[in-house]
Amino acid sequence: MEFILPLLGRFHPLFVHLPIGILLFGILLVFIPSKTNATFLPSIRIAFLVGFIVGLMSAISGFLQYQQEGYTWDTVQIHLILGWITVIFSLGLYFQFRKAQELTQPLKIQSGLIFLFITLTGHFGGNITHGEDYFLEVLPPGLLATFGIETQTVAQFTLDENSWEEALFYDGAIQPILNYNCSSCHNPRNLKGELDLSTIKGLMKGGENGEILKVGNLKESALYARLILPHEDEEHMPPAEKRQPRKEEVELIKIWIETGASVDKTLAQATVKRTSVQAFFRKEENPFFPITDLKPVSSDTLSILRGKGFFVEQISADNSLLRISCLNFPAFSEKDWKSLKEISEHITYLDLSDTKAPESIIDSISGLTHLTTLKLNGIEIEGKGLAKLKDSKNLKLLYLNSTALTLENLTQLDGHPSLEKVYIFKTPASGQEKRDFSFHLETGDFLLPKLASDTIVY
Repeated sequence: MEFILPLLGRFHPLFVHLPIGILLFGILLVFIPSKTNATFLPSIRIAFLVGFIVGLMSAISGFLQYQQEGYTWDTVQIHLILGWITVIFSLGLYFQFRKAQELTQPLKIQSGLIFLFITLTGHFGGNITHGEDYFLEVLPPGLLATFGIETQTVAQFTLDENSWEEALFYDGAIQPILNYNCSSCHNPRNLKGELDLSTIKGLMKGGENGEILKVGNLKESALYARLILPHEDEEHMPPAEKRQPRKEEVELIKIWIETGASVDKTLAQATVKRTSVQAFFRKEENPFFPITDLKPVSSDTLSILRGKGFFVEQISADNSLLRISCLNFPAFSEKDWKSLKEISEHITYLDLSDTKAPESIIDSISGLTHLTTLKLNGIEIEGKGLAKLKDSKNLKLLYLNSTALTLENLTQLDGHPSLEKVYIFKTPASGQEKRDFSFHLETGDFLLPKLASDTIVY
């Protein structure tokens, strides 16, 4: 008969939601406007009485679960104490409403208090089952900071590409992976399943179901076996609603177990291949567009430009630089450049393709300090002034398709400090023998191999 107490304890998750719903129903009736202050009193009394009865069942089963399932007192104390306070308080409110002839202000205040107790009890209960950051982990850091909540964010596992072989397999790879994906539920303060994955000692000890690591044996190593179960499987870890480890992280855990689960070997000593860890190399990401502290251009100025035929938009919500296009302004000529002078410092993308812009427009363009993309497709340009574009220190992409340019003209751009690609489809340059430049030339005329399906007649 030893199973009875553990069984009753496991009824706690079933019981706990019933009193919450009943008590919230009673609280709702307290605050619903009615013709007389006594309209809902009979229903409120019943709600608090039934809420107390099922709440008492929930509190007792919760206490039994704490006793039988191995939860630590530090983990459950706040939830348990608040639960019993809520139960006792609901009984007290029942007697208060039993004597009352109408809804008074003190009764409303006490009803508000029990709502607070229910909320806090549920919150700390959720922390036990889902981890302390269950609600917080989905919120952006900025929002948390607004409410004065400090969070210790665990960084995702990365390796230095130049020295990855020297990293310890466990301390430098496996433990960071466990910290990022598992520590919210399996740490000294929140021992879900009596399992602590924050240290090698806790990992080797295992949890309530025994050891989770069998060196060299993946099937009997729950640490790995439960990671590869289908997400809908109850045994899958982490739980489906939690953040899931990447497939490369799961694969690295697999390699660690297969190669002896070493604590003191480096990745190189464990013969880990570069292909197994290259997904974790730190990537230095350089933004394509310059980062500036320029103030956004006023909406009135943008409206005026749009009225003249320009397509104008800010490149992103957090970057005030502008994208300008004359796609619907083929009549653009050099005199229209005056309209763009006021915002020239904000221009980072400029498309003057198929307009009447003369080659002399390059003199004005060369002064754009934040220009990254320039399209001069189809305009009459001989290439005599291309060298001036070297003054645009952020220019990365230059489109010169359907122009009269030759490779000799493009030599003026050789050695440009930032230019990455020059597009020269349908130009004399695209038909000439290729030369080596400091930038890549895109000449067009790409041919795709024919597929068998291309000849099928449907």
